[in-house]
Amino acid sequence: MRKILLILGIIIFIEIFYFAYVNQGQMLTLTYPPIIDQVSMNSGFVYLFLAIEGALAAFLITYYSRLKLEDKLKKQTRNIEKASVVVEESSDKVKSLQAKIDTLEIALKEALKK
Repeated sequence: MRKILLILGIIIFIEIFYFAYVNQGQMLTLTYPPIIDQVSMNSGFVYLFLAIEGALAAFLITYYSRLKLEDKLKKQTRNIEKASVVVEESSDKVKSLQAKIDTLEIALKEALKK
């Protein structure tokens, strides 16, 4: 599955670069009112810039998801460790009580022999 996703990603980037190359000679007018009124740029560069920006956004989103999953994994690991500590404590208590019972049984047998 990973190889298929990698191949699809490479094909998409090749398609974007080809589209940018084909439209290299055309001018594109961009407007962004808060900062820039109008800018005329080569459309090929705009498409390449948008592709790189999209790749960066995709990387950041997947990196965020990875960090989130790692945090969940750490939390689950801590919960499992806590559960094992509780089980060990219960086991130790049972062993301690069993030792006390054995001691009392021995003492009772000795007392009954007298």
